[in-house]
Amino acid sequence: MIQSTSLLSGHAPKGRRYAVELLRELTEQERSDLYAAGQHALEATQSLLQKGKTVISEIIGATPYVEWEHYPKRDAKSRCGALFYYHAHAAAQRMKDEHGHFHVFAPNDSAACPHDQRYTHIAGLSVDGRGMPLRVFTTNQWVTAECWENAERVCTLARQTELKDAKPHKVGLWLDAVFAFFRPQIDLVIHLRDARIKALEARGRTQLFEDRRTHILSQCRIDFSTQILALEELGAQAP
Repeated sequence: MIQSTSLLSGHAPKGRRYAVELLRELTEQERSDLYAAGQHALEATQSLLQKGKTVISEIIGATPYVEWEHYPKRDAKSRCGALFYYHAHAAAQRMKDEHGHFHVFAPNDSAACPHDQRYTHIAGLSVDGRGMPLRVFTTNQWVTAECWENAERVCTLARQTELKDAKPHKVGLWLDAVFAFFRPQIDLVIHLRDARIKALEARGRTQLFEDRRTHILSQCRIDFSTQILALEELGAQAP
């Protein structure tokens, strides 16, 4: 699927037709599992809405919302060492309709990782003011100061990462479900990230990981309804 994207921009195509193309590459069982993950994600969302909350209000709490602040302040960490936090850039730096975004990290105990960088960024997840997913994206190394890994390794770490026992628990459960539901798009942006790096280096860009001109390396628009409809078009249904 990377061949049909613009490597130099890092933007994956959007819309249901592209989602169908992407999901068609999965096996029937994988699409069924994805559909079930979607049901869990919707249930987690509805559980919050029924109490007059959103995933945003659940993680911010009663404190006044401040741009650039991390929520929670010390990050949310699971027993396995995975962590996440939520924040928002200044309004002029956000995508259209974005309220803020989550950053999700996997623990990384590789001997190649510096002692203060025992984590790897999986992906960012932008949400609107209702907490509905808008896009998944990857960031440059300087943004997250992570232990950098190639795409295959990041995808492997992503599948080993669980956030359900991090606090706030409902946010961790929601993120687990959403990341499982949009796993094909997350895998895509991770591989597109590496492909874009190679394309930029081939054009003479040097020291790209420290280049402050490049913040986001790859991104893909997502939403619940598009993913569900694409799966149903391919015959997926609840088990």
